[in-house]
Amino acid sequence: MLPAIPEDGLKMLAYWIGAVCTLGIYTILYRENRVYRILEHFYIGLALGFGLVETVNKVLDPQWFRPMVTETSVSVASFDKPPHLEGVELDKTIKRVGDGSWKWKPSESPQIRLVGIPPDWGAPNYLKLWLHLDSPVTNGQIKLTVRIHNPDAPEEASLSTNISTDFSGWRELRLELRDFSVQGQPFRDFEKVGKYRVLGDVVAVEFQANDTLVRSGATVHLDELRHCIGYKWWWAFALVVGLMYYTVLSPRFGWMSRLSLSFLMSLSAAGYTFKAFTIEVPPQIQDSFRPIFGVDFATAINNAIFVGVLLCVMVYFFFSVEHRHVLIRGPANLGRWLLMLTFGIVFGNTVMGRFSLFISRLDFLMLQNPVEADK
Repeated sequence: MLPAIPEDGLKMLAYWIGAVCTLGIYTILYRENRVYRILEHFYIGLALGFGLVETVNKVLDPQWFRPMVTETSVSVASFDKPPHLEGVELDKTIKRVGDGSWKWKPSESPQIRLVGIPPDWGAPNYLKLWLHLDSPVTNGQIKLTVRIHNPDAPEEASLSTNISTDFSGWRELRLELRDFSVQGQPFRDFEKVGKYRVLGDVVAVEFQANDTLVRSGATVHLDELRHCIGYKWWWAFALVVGLMYYTVLSPRFGWMSRLSLSFLMSLSAAGYTFKAFTIEVPPQIQDSFRPIFGVDFATAINNAIFVGVLLCVMVYFFFSVEHRHVLIRGPANLGRWLLMLTFGIVFGNTVMGRFSLFISRLDFLMLQNPVEADK
């Protein structure tokens, strides 16, 4: 068994390893050498290993693999607490999920209404509900209604479907939202591309028994209502497209890598580029028209400088007419100097970023060592 290392000794060892690696990397400022090369490969390998683990743990596993092989669902009502509703009571003997279920007698209360449920359902594909009947009720039905307050619509909307009661015992019902009857406008309106069929705020869920079920005197048990997105099995094709990139290593199948690359580039050009143009460019053009009159003096001066710089730079890139006339040559030359000034500022910020990293490493060597830290 290896001897235990004191905590102070571990801190000192970690500091000296970091210090040696930092000073070894900075030996490149003198000249190319083997120490720098070894540490460079060490850092690159460490970064690749860390990046691979982070990609698997934070991207591939939670955002791709789990949604693909597991059902994404959120509980709406667990029915394991006293309901405080007429004709409904908590039953801890006949249950399917959790600590209990709701025992509902439609003959005493034909309708029950669930409030205080999570309002944000996102974009579900279907609902799941556990339902129990002691005996089948022919022609009996339960109308399930989801009441929705949509901020984008003036009136309340709803989604509803009918559940047949021609079975006995427990049954897990899968209720596809596309089969629901729609009243009003339950889905949100989004200006951004990519948002589709997102429900508004859900305010209540109602269960309404029809006359046949009420007259039968049957007892219904409710348990675990969930809204679900479902399995995203089609995401498996992303793995196929990703593996096609590695065919570049094969002279025979290299065309497959070009096929996948062209496919993803076309998606990016048609999707992201169009999206960026429609969302980002028009607001920038609109913001370029700034008022000079009717505002305070400081704002007027600032807007005048902004518009002047913008026009000079645009004239510099206007090549349809030769820059011979003084009214074009002068603003174009000024626009070129303004571009150089902007590029210099960007380069200066980049250099200052590198200096910030250098100062951080000096702070580590001089002030964060165990001797100085304990003072």
